[in-house]
Amino acid sequence: MDKVHIIVNPVSAKGQTEKRWPHIREMIRASFLEFRYIFTERPKQATEITRGLLQQGFDFIIGVGGDGTLNEIANGFFKPGSNEVINEDANLGMISSGTGSDFIRFIKVPRDFRKSVERLKDAPKRKVDLGMITFLGNGINKQQQYFINVADFGLGAEVIKRISSVPSAQRGKLFYYRGFISTLFQYQSKSFRLVIDDRETIEGNFLIGAIANGGIFGGGMIIAPKAQINDGYFDFVLVEEMKKAEVVWNSKRLYLGTLDKHRKVRTLRVKKVRVESQDNVPIEYDGEEGGILPAEFQIRNQVLNFRFP
Repeated sequence: MDKVHIIVNPVSAKGQTEKRWPHIREMIRASFLEFRYIFTERPKQATEITRGLLQQGFDFIIGVGGDGTLNEIANGFFKPGSNEVINEDANLGMISSGTGSDFIRFIKVPRDFRKSVERLKDAPKRKVDLGMITFLGNGINKQQQYFINVADFGLGAEVIKRISSVPSAQRGKLFYYRGFISTLFQYQSKSFRLVIDDRETIEGNFLIGAIANGGIFGGGMIIAPKAQINDGYFDFVLVEEMKKAEVVWNSKRLYLGTLDKHRKVRTLRVKKVRVESQDNVPIEYDGEEGGILPAEFQIRNQVLNFRFP
């Protein structure tokens, strides 16, 4: 029988998760005979909690929150500063209670709490890929970070940098899009040097570079509609420089899932990409602000056990 522990992010979903928790807890009790739970109190704490729980023998860690909570828990499945999994048999599960919950939406986990909990109990264990970022700007002290959904540099990361100071409780469904548009009119495309799978080099000016394991980011923007989470490849989406009016006009494609058909957008299937720029370019991963270039992004094939319907 699974040894279950729940990690709840009370400030997710604009602070509604804490209010919803008594209701969600009763649904969990109807499906799981025994479980424990804990509330996070600060950013990144879910990673520390997950590592501790896995070391104590818990083998089914369920998050209640959104993309940020999922990212933190996924990182907690690995030993600090290591590629080694703490428990190869342990599983991760999610009950969606976030503002965006883009990865959860992409893998079609029900947003309805009752359906989500009921299906989670008997959900099969699936091996999924993770992306690993190695930040190269600190000399020999290279830092690494996992992401499960999408990492990007350029305009998308600049949006996250600008809105990161706004508490999640004040964010709504259109919050990212409004940030996207307001940032666009102050943003200039940057010059990049990209090394693909240690073989091909691409140089040029790009508006967005998205390294996608999942296909949706930014509160519903479908950046990589053909992405698969267990195929051992990223969908690397490059958006070339455009006039600002052209970007606004084509932004609807992000919600329709047709951006990849635009003549200035190309998608490459890659296992690894190194990204450099002479400009000061931020990175974001799974909706979180995360350092600056240069960095290397590498797929890790089927390294995480994820239970979902």
